[in-house]
Amino acid sequence: MHMPDSQLNGAERALQQSFRKLFYFNSLLLGAFVLLAYLPIHGLPDRKVHPPTVEMLQYQAVELPPAGGPLRLAGAWELTAGDRRFGGLSGLALDEGRFLAVSDLGAVVRFDRPSAIHPKAILQDLRIGPGRFGNKWSRDAESIARDPRGRGWWIGYEQYHSLWLYDDGFVHALASVDLGQLGWPDNRGAEGLLAEGDRLLVAAENGQDAVEAGPDGTKRSALNAGSEVADAARAPDGSSWLLLRSKGVNGISQSIAPLLRDGQNYRVGPGWPLPKDAFDNFEGMAIERLANGNWRFWLVTDDGHRVMARTLLVALDFAPPAHNKSPATSAGPSKLQTSRTP
Repeated sequence: MHMPDSQLNGAERALQQSFRKLFYFNSLLLGAFVLLAYLPIHGLPDRKVHPPTVEMLQYQAVELPPAGGPLRLAGAWELTAGDRRFGGLSGLALDEGRFLAVSDLGAVVRFDRPSAIHPKAILQDLRIGPGRFGNKWSRDAESIARDPRGRGWWIGYEQYHSLWLYDDGFVHALASVDLGQLGWPDNRGAEGLLAEGDRLLVAAENGQDAVEAGPDGTKRSALNAGSEVADAARAPDGSSWLLLRSKGVNGISQSIAPLLRDGQNYRVGPGWPLPKDAFDNFEGMAIERLANGNWRFWLVTDDGHRVMARTLLVALDFAPPAHNKSPATSAGPSKLQTSRTP
């Protein structure tokens, strides 16, 4: 049956309008999920103190899109363990061959690499810290860095904006720095934490503030990140790197970029996009040197204790230029201007 051109054009227009409406609806739905993923988790119940536990850790290999820029995807795994404190991971460090992360439920998590024959996760509550233990709002740990003077580990908290220094066993609190005077929103705080010499550098989640803390107190500087900061890490050559994040109707997009000095302030260099799915939210990053001289960026996601989110560990390899200069080293390692380690 032959359909007149006028009817055919009308049918095509109607079909196009239907596709546009469907695309618009899906975009709104995805945008709503992204928005919900970033609402403060007021609804999480308070919890009781739990003893340190050792849980078997399950690694399940997953597929991700190719990495961007000079990065090469070396592996990606979804992680599961029997203790709910394993969720909500933020910050990432390497300690004696294991990973070290913090949880927004007020816990420290040590876990084995994917190469372990029987990988385990060791979970321990942060019994001492800001506010009352068990209240999620007061023990929302977001970042971690080794103390420059070898006394233990610094942890950055949001909600009760502060930095706390713990001994290596996370049993005793040795010092703290109050960041409440900076006026950050409750759920937007010390996402990135770097240590050098006797000084600390905090990169705020807003991507606009860098706070230097040391023996002389704290100093606030401008940070031009162009997006949110999710974590910070030191590379093998001493350069500093930021894990960045942007939200939109198409989900969460993320990248890594070098952190550079810009006079008395800070900015980021060119970034490299990260392979991920729309709801994956990288919040932890650590960098190590491989035996062949290349670097490996380790990334961990925060599942936010939400449906459609997951805890991933991702390995991305980078081959520094032959002259052993990274994109960040032209500015050299961060040179903090103040100092007073509490």
